[in-house]
Amino acid sequence: MVEKVRIAGAGLAGLTAAYVLSKANRPVEVYEKKSRLLPSSGPHTEGIRNYRERDVLEELQSFGFDLPPFSTVLATIRVSPNARNVIRGPAHYLFMRGREDHTVDQILFRRAQAAGARFHFDEEIDPTDADIAATGPPRDGYNILGAGYSISEAGSDLPRDTAYALFDNEVAPGGYFAITPGIGFHSMYSVSWSELDFDRLLARTENAFDLPWIREIVGSGKRVGRILGRAYVAPDPISGAIRDGTLVAGEAGGFQDAVAGFGFRYSVITGGLAAMSLLEGSDYRALLRATFGLEFQQASAMREKMNHATNDDY
Repeated sequence: MVEKVRIAGAGLAGLTAAYVLSKANRPVEVYEKKSRLLPSSGPHTEGIRNYRERDVLEELQSFGFDLPPFSTVLATIRVSPNARNVIRGPAHYLFMRGREDHTVDQILFRRAQAAGARFHFDEEIDPTDADIAATGPPRDGYNILGAGYSISEAGSDLPRDTAYALFDNEVAPGGYFAITPGIGFHSMYSVSWSELDFDRLLARTENAFDLPWIREIVGSGKRVGRILGRAYVAPDPISGAIRDGTLVAGEAGGFQDAVAGFGFRYSVITGGLAAMSLLEGSDYRALLRATFGLEFQQASAMREKMNHATNDDY
C-alpha cells in the first residue's frame, strides 16, 4: 500500500506539494487551521520576479507548477525622491491571490483535489507530526512586513502591464512602496524590513497617497480592503529545512526573498522539491542546495546593504 503524505498548511507551498504528490497518485491529506482557503495577507496581487537568465515560469514548471499568470509586467517604473527610471521587458509575472475562482490559491486547490488530495479545514495538526510543514511565517517571528490597501480597478488608471516601485524611507523604511495591477482591484502597499509595527507602517504608507503622481493613478478608485503581509526570511534556510524528519517548505522554513520580499517563487519551488523528495526518496537538503546554490547568502549580503541605504542612495 502506498504511504499517505500528511501536509500541515494549505498556503502556496502546501498547495504546490499537494498538487505534485496527488498528480503522482500519492495519497495526500492536507490540514489547514483556517476555516477556508485564503492567503494570510488577504486578497492581493502577487508578482514573481523574472530577472534571471532562465525564464522563471519555465523554472517553476520544472517543479510541477504550470499555472499561467494573468498578466506580464512589461514596464516597471522605479521612482525615488531623486530619480525615476523604467525597466522594459517581462520583469514580473502577476498572479492573483485570494478567494475568487481565478486566484492561484483556488486553482491549485481545485487541481489537487481533483487529483485526489483531501483537505481538512479548521483542523490544525502539529507540524512535527506532518511529512511536510508549510504553515507560513511564524506569527510572532516575522521580519518583513507589508501594509497597504486594495484599490478598485474601476476609477483608477493602471494598465495591467505596468507596475511601480517607490523607494523612499519616509514611506517604506529600508524597503519600497509597490503598485501592482490586478483583476477587480489593484494592490498598493509598503514593504519594510525595519518598521515591523503594522499601524506605524500603514501610517507611513499613507504618505505615498499624498504624492500627485500616485493620486493620478488612484484617480476615483476606492479602497476596498487592507493588505497586511507578514513574512519571514532566514539567513540560511536550507540548514533547518528538515526538523525531526519533517520537510519544511515555504516561509515556515524562512524561504523568502531577502532583497524584495517576493516569496512566491520560493514557496512553489520548496513545495515542489519537498514533494519530489518524498516521491523519489531523495535528500531534501541536497535538492535545495542543488537548486539554490549560494542564492540565500548573496541575498542576505545585499539586504544588509539595503538596510543602511538612505534616500540619497536611491
